Amino acid sequence: MNERVEVQIGTRRLVVEMEGLTPIEINALAQQVSERMTDLQAQNKTVADTSKIALLVALSFAADYDKERSAHDMTRRLLENKAEQLSQSLRDSLDAGKPAGGT
Repeated sequence: MNERVEVQIGTRRLVVEMEGLTPIEINALAQQVSERMTDLQAQNKTVADTSKIALLVALSFAADYDKERSAHDMTRRLLENKAEQLSQSLRDSLDAGKPAGGT
């Protein structure tokens, strides 16, 4: 069962529960969102609507997630290719060590 946690993001307080996360993790995420909102508000002084800032924060985190996912996918493909190369090298070495005509 998920625990309900009260967090503060900017000037707003809300109660949330998130599956698979501890209250400490939820508070840490809320802090990151709050910090990103503060940063984006400082960069976009003409935007006074906090809901627009919140959308900018969501887009910013989505961009970060997409970059991380792409990097993860590339790393996974590189590891799969390396594992296949090592496997092929091992097969080649084992085949080279077999006696001719033997099993």
